[in-house]
Formats: sequence, structure tokens, C-alpha cells
Amino acid sequence: MLPVYSESDLFDNFDALLDTYDVNDELTVFELGKFHFLRKKKAKHELTALFYALWKLALKQSFPDDYELYFSDYCEAKKLKMDAAGNATMLYRSIEVFNTLLAEHGITNFSNVADFLTDELVNDSERREYITLKLALSIRSTYNVIFQNLISN
Repeated sequence: MLPVYSESDLFDNFDALLDTYDVNDELTVFELGKFHFLRKKKAKHELTALFYALWKLALKQSFPDDYELYFSDYCEAKKLKMDAAGNATMLYRSIEVFNTLLAEHGITNFSNVADFLTDELVNDSERREYITLKLALSIRSTYNVIFQNLISN
């Protein structure tokens, strides 16, 4: 008999993963200098939104019938969708962008997401292709961590 997982188990596991997520590994990929404060802030925001979207993708792999409900319930519980004024939050908008990008290839290829992030965060650099490739590998690694710990106890 397959074990049954409650929403709260899934949410608790994700919260624990999110608490341990350190964007600094990905920030080094972007080769941002010490004084690129605004780009680093934007990168942290984007990478956090991507983390949520990767979790949704992992939910889809494990719970194909219920993943939308789980993700929506989590966003509702954490008040990610709407701010106090009833407007969509910036984080939720970014999550939706990544959900759209991830829907193109699923777990088979993260290069479109990496390319999007490189376009957003890296100005003129001779190393754009290198950064994009390294970022795609980092995104895959992050997805694997999320997927492997999705329902662990």
C-alpha cells in the first residue's frame, strides 16, 4: 500500500527546503560584482520565484492529479497570490512567469529558464553562453534536490 501524504506534510517539507535554500551559489554564476546591489536583489527575487516554480514542477511529477490544488492551497496559505490591497504580489507574478517557462520543456531541459534569467540579470558579457549553461545545470540540480526531498520525512 502506498503511503498517503497530507498537504501539511508537503508544505512543511517545502518550507524546510525553502529555509535552507541559499541563492549565493547561483549568484556566483551570474558573476555579479561586489557593488551590484540592485541586480543581486533582483536575482534573489527571481531565484526565489524559480524555487517555488520548481517545487510546483516536482509536485506535478509526483502528484499529477492534485499538484495544482496543492500549489494553489500553499500559495493561499502563505498569502503569496494577493497583497492586502487585493493585487497580485510581485513574487507570485514572477512565479507564474517561471511556471510558464517550465511548462515548455518540463524536466527535460532548463535552458530556456536559464536563458531568460541570463537576459534579465547579465549585462554585456563575453561569457553569456557559459553563464547560461552553468545556470541551467544549477537549476537542474536545484530541481533534483526539491524532487528528492518532496515527500521525505
